Amino acid sequence: MSDLTKLPKQVMIDLINTDNGSALTDALLDFGLPTAATGQTPARNTELTVTAKAGSGYTGSVVVTYNRLHLTTGILTPSGKDATFVVGDATKIKDLIPELNALLNINLTDDDYVDGDLPTFVGGIPNEEHDVVVVAKADSLCYIGSLTFKLKSDEIELSSVITVTQLEGLTYVPPVA
Repeated sequence: MSDLTKLPKQVMIDLINTDNGSALTDALLDFGLPTAATGQTPARNTELTVTAKAGSGYTGSVVVTYNRLHLTTGILTPSGKDATFVVGDATKIKDLIPELNALLNINLTDDDYVDGDLPTFVGGIPNEEHDVVVVAKADSLCYIGSLTFKLKSDEIELSSVITVTQLEGLTYVPPVA
């Protein structure tokens, strides 16, 4: 099981070390760009070239295959979490990534997703919401695909909060003598 709260390079190093019984570190390895794997048995969706850093005591490169996680089917769907956020003062996707990371117990970094503008809210429309799509960058070490979350406006229809409109009424309680 991978600890996806770590930085992507460390996730990969942990995966390599776990499967190989090794103790390699970031200081010893460089990673190429992940690409789609083809013809693997068993099937893997990604190939990655791992190269020894100069002066590391290792030489050469190795191509490893593994499965990157699909943001929706690998993360959001199995988590069963409702990915709905209030816009607040956010204007870019990156402004909501810390909340998404906390909700899903992952660590999306700027290297993992394509940033973009959040939808514009018209205003004056209570409970207005938009879908926002986070797309994994092609060269993300850990993720592929995309996930969609809901973004709600700050304006909440008062009638959705005050649902009981026939109030009990006031009762006078005289002071104790």
